[in-house]
Amino acid sequence: MKKHWRIPCFAIFAVLLFPACYEPGGPIPEEPVPPAVREPIPQRVIVEEELIYSPYPRDNGVIPPEQDHDCDYIHFLRYRPETQDGSIKEVNAVLVLMPGYAGGNNSLDYLGRQVVSIAENDPGVGSLEVWAVDRRSNCLEDLSGMNDAEAAENPEIALEYYYDLEGNGTDFHGFLTSDEVPFLSEFGLELVMKDIQTVVTTKIPNQDDRRNTVFIGGHSMGAKLTAIYVGWDFDGNPDTEEDAGFQNCAGLIGLDMPVQCPIDSDHAWYDAPISDTEYVDRLGKIQTGEESRLDVSGLLFGISPSGGASMEIQAMFAAFLPDEEATRLRDPNAAAQTKAFYRLLHSRDLAHYLFWLPEYSHFRLTNEAHFAMLNDDNFTGITISQGSFGFLRGGAVVVKSYYDDILAEGGFLLDLLGFPAIFKELIEPGGKFIPWDAGPSIFELGTGPLYSWVDFDEVGDASHPVYRDDTGTTEYTTMGEEVTDIQDYARMCYRGPSNIMEWYYPTRLPLDIKGVVGEFETTDSCSSYGLCFLHPTAAEEFRAQGRIKEFLTDNHPNPDPNLSGYDVVDVLAAAVDRPSHRPNEIFAPLMQWVFDQSGGTVVPLD
Repeated sequence: MKKHWRIPCFAIFAVLLFPACYEPGGPIPEEPVPPAVREPIPQRVIVEEELIYSPYPRDNGVIPPEQDHDCDYIHFLRYRPETQDGSIKEVNAVLVLMPGYAGGNNSLDYLGRQVVSIAENDPGVGSLEVWAVDRRSNCLEDLSGMNDAEAAENPEIALEYYYDLEGNGTDFHGFLTSDEVPFLSEFGLELVMKDIQTVVTTKIPNQDDRRNTVFIGGHSMGAKLTAIYVGWDFDGNPDTEEDAGFQNCAGLIGLDMPVQCPIDSDHAWYDAPISDTEYVDRLGKIQTGEESRLDVSGLLFGISPSGGASMEIQAMFAAFLPDEEATRLRDPNAAAQTKAFYRLLHSRDLAHYLFWLPEYSHFRLTNEAHFAMLNDDNFTGITISQGSFGFLRGGAVVVKSYYDDILAEGGFLLDLLGFPAIFKELIEPGGKFIPWDAGPSIFELGTGPLYSWVDFDEVGDASHPVYRDDTGTTEYTTMGEEVTDIQDYARMCYRGPSNIMEWYYPTRLPLDIKGVVGEFETTDSCSSYGLCFLHPTAAEEFRAQGRIKEFLTDNHPNPDPNLSGYDVVDVLAAAVDRPSHRPNEIFAPLMQWVFDQSGGTVVPLD
């Protein structure tokens, strides 16, 4: 009982004394090494956004015209081999991939471009296509401001369009709230499965071709959806198996998540089964609006409609104006949720979190450094969004203990504040840093040095593999732990007609995922709720046959030793063009595996 008072007492003490305790300074990162020699992969890929007509469910209202951005169409990005006349080429494999939690299909953009090009640059190995399929809820995003900003290479256009900082009024109708999207209650697992099946069967109508050449896969949560797809029965009759997912693909791919449903109970993303009574109760509340139709758990990780848009705009600032100081973009809409997210990411210790002085906005950062710090594994402990992009330079950078503090005493403070249990599983304590010079005193905040970013291949080389402070005593990171170019990641966020975030992630989807492993009769769940996961052992049968390929980082119980140092973003974006620093450990093995598994060739329809 007594030990539970340690943190609250410390919190009171910190609030009273912290203003007098701010002292800038500390170890300063050393100068970077020269960047590695680039060996770019010649790009031999055609990228197209394709649409397939398939009306969205209208069981709980319709989408108003001003919000409907082609919602009656399935959207997917198609990466196919370049040909002289632009025609469709015969390929040995088609990879149909799904993004992860709250992700858009641009999360697979770097992988799609590079894997197709790697194959085309290696004569005789084979050819493949990659299709990155958006979940239907992404159709609600108004991306016109983003596309105009990208075309002009001017992120201010997007900043003004979505946040109207000058108060001039724009054509943007605002970010949607749960009350405005009743129809989203029907954007669940059934729609995701049908969309994947529609894409596959429309573009490759011959079932034998699908059995021999189609590989279904996904990143993070997308791998779980892959396991569900292969066990899905599309006519609702388990005795007629030709329509089932496992009869329409050659193999399965898991990118930083095992292809399992349910995930093992010792895994952070384990979905505890729910009863049919609980499922029906929650579904009814989502449909009526008593429970949010937007997944509010994402707010803990900065995932919201406004946050999703902000991420893409920040990426454009980092790409188009990397060395300019981030000023307006530190807090583009001054939303309380955005400030809370920065506070979660960038607190030195519990005292700093409680008092929040200096604020994150008091530190001077370039656009590139600001963007990188949002997800870099040296600065944020939120494992589901981490990447290995490099490190800061230009001023003091000190160890932060904030994550260790809030997880102390078994996470008592998180329980006290009402955080869900999964939050504890998705926070990685230890080994994190924070800039610590916002000005010479508490009265001169915002006048410190301008911090900039050291790219992944500049933190070290073979002769100097450890990145330290300028005295050589503080170790920040190592050469082998940094693998992704921050500019490659920035382009993934905004490039083309799509984006990397899912602004309107529906609550119905995670509820349905719990439902397919629920404690109620499966055929009834199919006929009553559309949860036709009627072949639950199909994924494990694929595993027994050697028809699953997984790439798991250290965040999982059984990681791939070749991926040591990789994080969730790195699985999709580790650089392919600087092998002297570290070769990409995913793309070539993935490509070779699908060619080994392929049982023929196919010419997908145009």
